[in-house]
Amino acid sequence: MKKQPNTTSGKSSDERKMKFAEAGILFVLVLAITVFVGVRMANHSGTDEVVEVAAVVTEIETPVETLPEIVEPEVVEAPVTEEPLAIDPPRIVTYAMAEQNYFDGNYTEAADMFDAYTADHSENAWGFFMLGLAEWKAGELDASEEAFIAALDIKPDHVKSLVNYSRVLIELERPSEARTQIELALQSAPENVDANRMYSRISHNEGQLDEAIEGYLKVLQIKPDDIWSLNNLGLIRIEQEQFEAALAPLAKAASLNTEVACIQNNLGVALERTGHYTAAAEAFEMALAADDSYEKADESLDRVSGLTEAADLMTIDLAALADDFSAFPTVVMIEAVEAEEDMVGEIIDELEIASSLNPIAVAEDPQQDGPQDQ
Repeated sequence: MKKQPNTTSGKSSDERKMKFAEAGILFVLVLAITVFVGVRMANHSGTDEVVEVAAVVTEIETPVETLPEIVEPEVVEAPVTEEPLAIDPPRIVTYAMAEQNYFDGNYTEAADMFDAYTADHSENAWGFFMLGLAEWKAGELDASEEAFIAALDIKPDHVKSLVNYSRVLIELERPSEARTQIELALQSAPENVDANRMYSRISHNEGQLDEAIEGYLKVLQIKPDDIWSLNNLGLIRIEQEQFEAALAPLAKAASLNTEVACIQNNLGVALERTGHYTAAAEAFEMALAADDSYEKADESLDRVSGLTEAADLMTIDLAALADDFSAFPTVVMIEAVEAEEDMVGEIIDELEIASSLNPIAVAEDPQQDGPQDQ
């Protein structure tokens, strides 16, 4: 017996398909109506407002595709490498290098170098001494004083520091303190030429001329060619108006160094005041040759150029005067003095007569220089 096919299950499957189709058509119609109604309402309102119509769909969910977040690439800048600052290597300064600058006359540079040197050699009194000298020559008196004090803190009996500190104190117009420093120097070195000369210079500045003369002569007994003691001794004689006595020490000083303007000027003053105008003019010219800005010598040269010497005036021999000068007391036999007494009297009478006939014609007092010690 043949088995009949199951037509019931076939019909059920077709019916389900039809229902799904109808549901899809219905959904599309509802969606279209909804959109149409929304558009009509937006047109009737006359505004740009958007009316949102919420369609509730319970059966079908539209999957939303999620795009991956776009991450912009990070810009990585190359590290900035700073150029290293140019650092000068530490300056190496030796005593000899700094000292050479001082002797070359580069006083400011020498002061800078000795300042660097003493920073590394703080126990060296000589370094501070040279720093004081360089600062003094550079015109920095306060800095010079500090350096000399530092040197004396290290070595209180450092004679050169004591002497040169006294020079700075004189320029700072503190003579009593300068004398104290020199007295300390003389305690350590009684025969020191610089200390004795400075002591005499201080006495000279304070008007104690006899004490100053004694001191200068003492220096010249120790050192006969000390030009500053010779110059200052001659200067005192000019100040005392002992012009003849001033000639010998000044002539000797000028012969030892022809390029010191103040010595030539002082010699010119002594020559002028003794009536030797031609020789005086030559001395003033020598002063200007050494320093063409020397106003005192320039004025004095103009003055003596118009003066006329006495007709019977003997030409002065400055070289012989320089050679004959001696700082030691002259020992003369009593008999020789008595034998020449009358001759000297006659010479003095002749000089007085010549002076009355040919007075020294000086338009103004010659300008000699003050005591020097350098």
